[in-house]
Amino acid sequence: MVVLFASPNYVQKEEAPRGGVSMYIRRVARALKEFGHTPIILSSGIKNMHYWENGIEVFFVSCPGISQGTNSAEVLADIFHSSFIVNQKISELIDTRKIDMIQFSSIRSWPLLYFGKVPAVMRLSSYDKLYYRDFPDITIANRRAFLQRLAARRCTTVFAPSNVHANAFAKDIHRKVAVMESPFWNECNEYDDGVYQNKLKGKKYVLFMGRLTVTKGILVAAEILEQFLELNPEYYFVCCGIEQKGGKENLARALERGTGKHRDRFIYMKALPHNLLYPIVMRADFVIFPSLSENFSNACMEAMYFERVVIGTDGASYEQLIDDGKSGLLCMPGDSKSLLKKMNEATAMNEMQKKMMGKRAKRRIDQLSPEITVRKLVRFYQYIIDHHG
Repeated sequence: MVVLFASPNYVQKEEAPRGGVSMYIRRVARALKEFGHTPIILSSGIKNMHYWENGIEVFFVSCPGISQGTNSAEVLADIFHSSFIVNQKISELIDTRKIDMIQFSSIRSWPLLYFGKVPAVMRLSSYDKLYYRDFPDITIANRRAFLQRLAARRCTTVFAPSNVHANAFAKDIHRKVAVMESPFWNECNEYDDGVYQNKLKGKKYVLFMGRLTVTKGILVAAEILEQFLELNPEYYFVCCGIEQKGGKENLARALERGTGKHRDRFIYMKALPHNLLYPIVMRADFVIFPSLSENFSNACMEAMYFERVVIGTDGASYEQLIDDGKSGLLCMPGDSKSLLKKMNEATAMNEMQKKMMGKRAKRRIDQLSPEITVRKLVRFYQYIIDHHG
């Protein structure tokens, strides 16, 4: 089976994967290749490129970035222009290769101008209606979400990794949206604990890792950090991630301000490659993900894989990974008091309780191995191919 993945945000050759979309494509493509299939990756960048990466063919087309401004017309024009360029390349690839399936990402609504005969599916990588807090103008978010719904009409079917996003999108398009959980495995063969040794050795810390956006619950955490550090003087708060472009304020600074008089126990680091990040994750006392909305968090899977106690938000898709009180803890999204309560609950656990919770977390992540998730995806593809048209 030849599968073409058409998605923005794929990192270029030899760069470390950044973000959930890039990690997802890389993991699925490599697993498909190992199972005897042929993945092809198409993304966008500042120039046209074509190369091979670990035996997988990768194409980049020169494509304009989507405007981060407040002009709705400009944003929508960029989306249509991007879709036009990408689908021109898809037509070229269909003419020169035997492609059995196209998998689009919902990001930038690339299926909008797809009119080919090869069956296409759209993976709901994010639904802008649920991520509007990151946009300076909610009108733009709503219009982008509208285009995502239009794009879904050009595809044979739609699937999402989380029940939350699948249900919300299905309600809006009046059509069933399948749930296909994302695969996970640790692709990092060697670790470098240099950053840990230099900045965190000997410290007991709570960790947040991920993009710094309002949707990730950064401002919720900032509300209770001073109180948490006051109640737990042995802890540091560590934040590892990069700012989202176009944000209204610097959220790393918001977190630092939130620590109040305990700023000396706040440590901020920009996003790190996995070989540097994972030693920090494995030594965290617990990890928090106070997201207001999420779509099957890669960062959460990483923390659970390393048997950490994880605090996520109930109703934002973390409940799909975490059984509250058994394989992790769940607080209410947008509720800083609920977050503080769960953080204090984590600090009160003894080492045996943390160890058992961590082991149950790891067992849940083991259910996301490519042998399970990617083989299920292949059966999904085959069913669509067999019934297409």
